[in-house]
Amino acid sequence: MKRLMIGSLVAIGLGIGGSWYWFTQSRSVSTTAESTHTTVSQTQPIEAEVFRTPTCGCCGLWIDHAQTHGFVIGDRQQENITSIKEQYSITPELASCHTTIAEGFVFEGHIPAAEVRHFLANPPAEAIGLTVPGMPIGSPGMEMANKTQPYDVLALNRDGSTSVFASYE
Repeated sequence: MKRLMIGSLVAIGLGIGGSWYWFTQSRSVSTTAESTHTTVSQTQPIEAEVFRTPTCGCCGLWIDHAQTHGFVIGDRQQENITSIKEQYSITPELASCHTTIAEGFVFEGHIPAAEVRHFLANPPAEAIGLTVPGMPIGSPGMEMANKTQPYDVLALNRDGSTSVFASYE
């Protein structure tokens, strides 16, 4: 069953070819004041550690997305990533399939690389990172032909609260 699921995700990932350009050009993006600051230079590499299970195909696709956008990734595959989520206070309702650590901040799930750059350029004072809960279709690593679903990138705050950092429709 796992092989069939992984094979399907790989096939979907390989089948979208030119759809990535369409996705990046056609989505509607609105951002809050926190994410409108000057972004980190597109040429400045961002070093990050991604924690994921070895069988997660969409995590690999997100890593490809991040590397395409100048991230230098350490791919930390392990059978159980619960402890890293707990260390950074990622609750089940805010969780996704992989957890990324960059510059001391946590980035949970399928966050567009541009939003990570916006956040790192000027992190909100009380924020510990960002999350895209679940695995929304159309988010980086979860592309499926021309299908998308709206999703929010949430800022994770030290007190456990969240706020919308960016919205994708």
